[in-house]
Amino acid sequence: MKTHACIAFSALLLGTASMGVHAAAPEQDTPLYIGAAMGGSSFSLPSSHTPVPSGGEKNDKSGTAFKVYGGYRLTEHFGVEGGYARLGRVSQWTSVNGVAARQSGSGQVFYGAATGRLPIGEAFALNGRLGVAHGKVSGNDTLLPPDRRIAGSATGVMAGFGAEYKVYQNVALTADFDYFGKLSKQTKGGVLTVGLRANF
Repeated sequence: MKTHACIAFSALLLGTASMGVHAAAPEQDTPLYIGAAMGGSSFSLPSSHTPVPSGGEKNDKSGTAFKVYGGYRLTEHFGVEGGYARLGRVSQWTSVNGVAARQSGSGQVFYGAATGRLPIGEAFALNGRLGVAHGKVSGNDTLLPPDRRIAGSATGVMAGFGAEYKVYQNVALTADFDYFGKLSKQTKGGVLTVGLRANF
């Protein structure tokens, strides 16, 4: 996750430096927007004390993620947003009757949230999200006891925060962290992303 975070923030800084000269003069944004972003995911899994077998693939609790979303600003500071995020693959070794077994899967989530936005200057703003997410982890662990399965689905509270920098009148560069809570009974997840958002 640290590697993904460095890549994400490096991309943000490079994008800001290269496109910041095009930042538009202050005008009122249109309320409807869509966006897309990529970055890294981080999964929280049930504890496993099973060692990785010699020559076996390592446990993997992070992946490549992307999200697409859309929203509507009710006022300059408040609005609503909905989106979909693909969290990439996750895997972990566990044991079944004393025999090591590797379970793996891929995570995804749909969410809906209320949003808050705090403009700082003409082109920069902070933002936050609080809402409900429905997550799912598809996997191959159906033979494992329920308390050790990473696969399944769950619905719970999600929260996110981030920043945006306007590079054109209706286009902004974004950097966000979203925590989706439980994706299944035993698996939690979140994403750190950079991307673009367009108002129209």
